[in-house]
Amino acid sequence: MTITDELLAPSGATLKFEAEGDIHKIRITAIEKRQTTDFVSGEPATWDDGNPKNQWVIAGISNGEDAKIYIKDWGNQKKAFVDALVAAGIKAGDSIEGGTLTVKWDSTDAPSRAGLSGAKVFKMRFEPAPAAVVDDDLI
Repeated sequence: MTITDELLAPSGATLKFEAEGDIHKIRITAIEKRQTTDFVSGEPATWDDGNPKNQWVIAGISNGEDAKIYIKDWGNQKKAFVDALVAAGIKAGDSIEGGTLTVKWDSTDAPSRAGLSGAKVFKMRFEPAPAAVVDDDLI
């Protein structure tokens, strides 16, 4: 990321899911794939094989404010995101900027081990940006 990318990138609060059933909508202004950070070490997170653990950072507008939402690039979060895009007719090469992503914390899986929290299960819906109106459409 260049300094201008960093300076001009949308900022804003991270949308939080505090209770099962919480729903957030965000009109997408930018999306980037970024490596996650290990919470304990603060270092970039990797899988056991050394490959990076990535996430999608979606910046946009939610309730009239700049906001971001982070979607893991694995597991049920990625599946819900991909399913929402496919259901909306999005194909490889299409832009999703300007569209609206609705994310709901639908349920929580049982913990995989004692002492851990269960994984949050999300449902998502994507609505593409409305088509631009050109003068020829008005006549």
